[in-house]
Amino acid sequence: MLLNDLVLQGVRKFVQSQRIPFKPGFNIIFGGTESGKTTLFDCVLELLFPNRLMDQKQNWKSWSGGEQSRAGLTLSNRGQVYRILKDFGQNKVSLSRRAPNADKFERLSLEVSEIASILAEEFGLINWDDYKTLFLESALYLPSYKGIEKSADKQSPAGSRDSGYLDEPGPGQMQTGQQLGPPQYPDMGQDFGFGGVTGPPAPGFGMPGMPGMGMPGMGMPGMGMPGDMDFEDGLNWQEKEKKLEKLKSEISRIKEIEDIQFEIDGLQSKMFDLSKEREKVKKLDQEIQGLEDELEKYRFFRGLPENIEMRIDGYASLEENKGRDLEGLDYKLAETDDEIRYLEMQPKFFEPMIFKVGAGIAGVGILAMLSHGLTKIPQPISGLLIVGGLGTLGYSLWQFLSGMNKLNEAKTSRARLEERRKTTAKDYDVKGAIVKRLLQQTNCDDTRELKEMLHTFQELDQQREEVNRRKKELMIDLDFDKLGLQETELKSKIAEQEQKLKGYAALGMDANETRREIERLEQSLNRARQLGLIGSKPAVPGTGVPTFTGPAQTRAPSPPAKDAGRTQVVSTSRVSLPFWDRILESAGRVLGAKTDDLLKQSSGRANLYLQAFSGKKYREFRKEKDTILVKLGDMEQELDVKEVGKTGTDMVYLSLKFALLEMLVDKLSFPVLIDEAYIAMDEARATAVAKTLKRVSQKTQVIVFTSQKLFVKEADNALSLG
Repeated sequence: MLLNDLVLQGVRKFVQSQRIPFKPGFNIIFGGTESGKTTLFDCVLELLFPNRLMDQKQNWKSWSGGEQSRAGLTLSNRGQVYRILKDFGQNKVSLSRRAPNADKFERLSLEVSEIASILAEEFGLINWDDYKTLFLESALYLPSYKGIEKSADKQSPAGSRDSGYLDEPGPGQMQTGQQLGPPQYPDMGQDFGFGGVTGPPAPGFGMPGMPGMGMPGMGMPGMGMPGDMDFEDGLNWQEKEKKLEKLKSEISRIKEIEDIQFEIDGLQSKMFDLSKEREKVKKLDQEIQGLEDELEKYRFFRGLPENIEMRIDGYASLEENKGRDLEGLDYKLAETDDEIRYLEMQPKFFEPMIFKVGAGIAGVGILAMLSHGLTKIPQPISGLLIVGGLGTLGYSLWQFLSGMNKLNEAKTSRARLEERRKTTAKDYDVKGAIVKRLLQQTNCDDTRELKEMLHTFQELDQQREEVNRRKKELMIDLDFDKLGLQETELKSKIAEQEQKLKGYAALGMDANETRREIERLEQSLNRARQLGLIGSKPAVPGTGVPTFTGPAQTRAPSPPAKDAGRTQVVSTSRVSLPFWDRILESAGRVLGAKTDDLLKQSSGRANLYLQAFSGKKYREFRKEKDTILVKLGDMEQELDVKEVGKTGTDMVYLSLKFALLEMLVDKLSFPVLIDEAYIAMDEARATAVAKTLKRVSQKTQVIVFTSQKLFVKEADNALSLG
């Protein structure tokens, strides 16, 4: 079953026509306060369950007073598309179905009860009470809405809000002014066909003659004539005779029951002996688990090399050697840096004085050669000047090139030293990486503390191995396979005897009590005969049991006796049940399962949800008789659910409901509708709920109306009302 969209116009704050689309998966309808979320939630339910009884009349018309006030819900199932329309102004409703291979809808019904029947048949839609309990959620439905729910012994009137829920009347209950069946619509017209149909009168308003309404003393138990009644136990003599006769016939059956019970007790005693043998293994398992938990604190030491202790011992000297080698390389790097700086500070080849002198001498020689007639300098001397000047220039250039060569060599040497330093540091880091990582993971200050932790881990590991060895030896000694066969055989015998026991109606007394009661009745009857209150009793042939021959007794019928061994249950409204019973009963009806079986199947998952929703403040809960006991996360103490506060009660409620919901959506694909149910939760709890709903939405449609933005992150389809 899938909701496709909701269209509404003139409904409360939605004055103009609005279409709200829904898609498969996780849908979020996001909006702030007074944005219309609850209106949409209520409108979907009003259309999906048109025949539900409400504890108060709702006003659907637009607050601005528009003429039209109507809504339509489109839903689909197995390829069939249906539409439910309701005119709130005229209080008319209709159901249509899309025609095959056409884009128009054919009307199926205009009658509320018939529409509900079609939805139940076509969609398998369950009744309103169970749907509300299992597939709906609202802040108004949580136990904390009006505090912890009242128990059944302090019931509130049906349909009242004192129980913490806005519930409708339970079965067989009516609110003043409500009708059964379709309401009266005298001015409806033929299209909707209600024609002023009225329902039957409410329970309790029938004709006179109700039980217990007779006149005092007229036919009521205990109002017979004096002398007919033995006021010792409220029985007349004839009833005592019958009771005596019944007890004598039952004494043998009581003995058989006691023999069977005795055999069951013996078998259960043997089962107890076997359980004690299993308890030995269980204690070893608990000891192993305790050691595993302790070893988890030292999980960093698992999977280490065998020479880890040697590495830890050498870690300190390793660090010293690393520091010394790196210090030597850093010194050489510093010297090389000084040499590079010195060479880089040398002047260019044309800046030294020797270059300038050489250039000057060569220049004079060249000028003298060119102006020989004017200077009168012999040409040989001019040639010597040129040669000397050029030689000086060459020497200067050689010095410059030599300095550049040294600079390049120094830079190359520095690069090699840096590479050597990196390699050395890496080699040392690799050798000490494991120890260094352990120091960081364990927050140890030094290797001495780390080594102590390693020794503790090794001791715990040895203890675990020893306990495992003892467990294996014990299981061999006990012959666990044989023990299991004996246990299975004993369980079979116990079940067989218990089945025999079920064949006997519960008689209420054991053999000794029955014999004492027989003796008391015989003495009482004998005294009555001696006093002439009753006649003699000739024995019935073949039985030895006397029959009553005294005067006839005029007596009103006695009230039905309570069936021994059975509990008489007074019918109560479902709304007065505690939330756990209400949820389990609804799930049991829908799934066709026993509530105890459902609780066993869902308790493990529910406790995981409880831990997640409460941040492990609560560990688990269990049902104990008529209440729920909740175990705190950090201790073995159990508290009644009434003692954990409103928030704790809500956590238990949601945990049980989600666990059962996961079971339900495996078989039923109904939309899950939620209206601002988790607004009081902090971010961590609400996030856990959002992830849970996301998982549920993988199997059925989930629609959440909320003002919490964190739900949008998980949504497959999000729509903002703003």
